[in-house]
Amino acid sequence: MSRAAKVVTGVAAAAVIAGLVVLAYPAFAALAGLEHPSASAVSSAPRTAAPAPTPSPTPSKDDGSDDCPTEEATISITSKGDSAPTARLVFASSLTDKGARSGARGEVVSNAQGIYSYIVAPNDNLISIERRLCIDYGSVSVFDHVLGSAIQPGAQLILRPDPTIPWIDPHMPFDAIPNVTNTVDYNSTIYEMGAAVRTHDLDTARALWARSLSGHVSPAAQDAATKALDAGDWPVLDQLFP
Repeated sequence: MSRAAKVVTGVAAAAVIAGLVVLAYPAFAALAGLEHPSASAVSSAPRTAAPAPTPSPTPSKDDGSDDCPTEEATISITSKGDSAPTARLVFASSLTDKGARSGARGEVVSNAQGIYSYIVAPNDNLISIERRLCIDYGSVSVFDHVLGSAIQPGAQLILRPDPTIPWIDPHMPFDAIPNVTNTVDYNSTIYEMGAAVRTHDLDTARALWARSLSGHVSPAAQDAATKALDAGDWPVLDQLFP
């Protein structure tokens, strides 16, 4: 089975910048923002008519075999001109649960469209999750703001993004000036926002947004985040700050 990453132009650059951020700011590894929202955060979705995602039983497959399609599912992040990047699932029919196995024993969460997210279990790793669900782990890592390859038990990896919600680059502010803008505070705040959203700490999320993020994301993301923070719209905040 092919393991080639299918992330679109611009995502690879974000991954390189991620590596630089790790070198420049090792304290990120300690931030709770490395984890992602729990499955309970998906249980209420006031902005969408689709049924809330619910955990579904999955088969057990401990032999570690790979039988995914040649074209794996992948999360494609694209933008046109100066518009905000958005993400969508490509080759969605390939996204399927091949069964729990070593390194991928977590819970799969589904909604009306199919598999929605994956809840990380102890000792899980991104490559095994890819083999279990037939989705390119590199694109999952980029979309879900994973720092390096670190995933923590209880973290939620969103696998089916809402293409109407802008994607926020966790490494580079929208208004950054190359070789001029200091991105350290922006980077760390993104991960702090993820922790606040995961725990539904609205006051902290609003304070972090006002302190370091508002005005430094795309106009579309600015509008979406402001409305979601005003309304406490967790399904939207889950995807803006996974």
